[in-house]
Amino acid sequence: MDKSSKRKSIYRLLFFKVTIIVLLLNIILAIITVQDTINIQIKSEQDLRQKIRNEIIGISDFQVSALKTFEKSFYDLQKDALEELTSKNRELRSVNLNEQLRLLGLDSTFHDLYIIEDNIVVNTTYTPDWGLDFSAFGDDRINHLNKILKSKTFYAERFQFESSTKRLKSYSYKSTLDGEFLIEIGSYSEVADKIMEMFVNRLKQITAENENIVSVNYWFGNNDYQFPLIDEPLNRYIPDSLISNSFIQKADQESNFNIKDQELNAEFMYVEQDPSTRLPDFALSIITDVTHKNAPVLKIIMRQALFALSFLILLIGAIFITIRSLKKHQ
Repeated sequence: MDKSSKRKSIYRLLFFKVTIIVLLLNIILAIITVQDTINIQIKSEQDLRQKIRNEIIGISDFQVSALKTFEKSFYDLQKDALEELTSKNRELRSVNLNEQLRLLGLDSTFHDLYIIEDNIVVNTTYTPDWGLDFSAFGDDRINHLNKILKSKTFYAERFQFESSTKRLKSYSYKSTLDGEFLIEIGSYSEVADKIMEMFVNRLKQITAENENIVSVNYWFGNNDYQFPLIDEPLNRYIPDSLISNSFIQKADQESNFNIKDQELNAEFMYVEQDPSTRLPDFALSIITDVTHKNAPVLKIIMRQALFALSFLILLIGAIFITIRSLKKHQ
């Protein structure tokens, strides 16, 4: 082999070795950088969700404390009203219940009466619930109402969220003397309304403060039905199984779903209330836009590839210039 061919072979070998070393070093560096970025991103998302969860639980605890301060007075008022209504025989299917509220000294703005026969509302001051069939809420609900009806004693339920109005409402029951009807009284509270208004505003504010969070919502219900506190179009796209499993399994749930070209991640965090609070369990949902979740990683890879290519070109250029210089001096 002549000197020229031997020199070209050496240069070619040198070129390949330098190229491989530069590429390997940059691949290793890219892998380390990408892994660190992913870990930081995951940790940041977990910290944010835990922060939101802790805040919502804190607000819920405040809610419980506030409700306890006026809970007993509500039930005393409801008990007196129901005992008055059940003490006399009335044609409950047709009686003017708004007039009955007036006679009891109760404001129809904050109190509603329901006459329930065979688990169906046959008379009420709240028109949207006229004809409501409680069997829609499951067998547990029916069995519960039948038990109250047979006992013929006053029964006060814990505060609940009314599905139609999304307002906190306290419910109490008492059957008529003949056991034919179950009378229900539901009462709103200005204090509870203010608490819930503050709660909803804070949920919306959390959503507005975080760029990738699409929705933060508060769900209540049981094994048979679930309702969101904030009605929004996004709710109907969330997988039904994700919502129901949160309450059936009483555990956190997570899943991805798509809306057109947008990929979203939904996490439901189940929060079990202390039974002494008389408030229902709830699930906190956090919907995050993950459509471009990998964008930071791709950006790092592209940047690292550009750096490797630039470094390689500069290095090869430097080698080439050095070799040319050596040739001139031979």
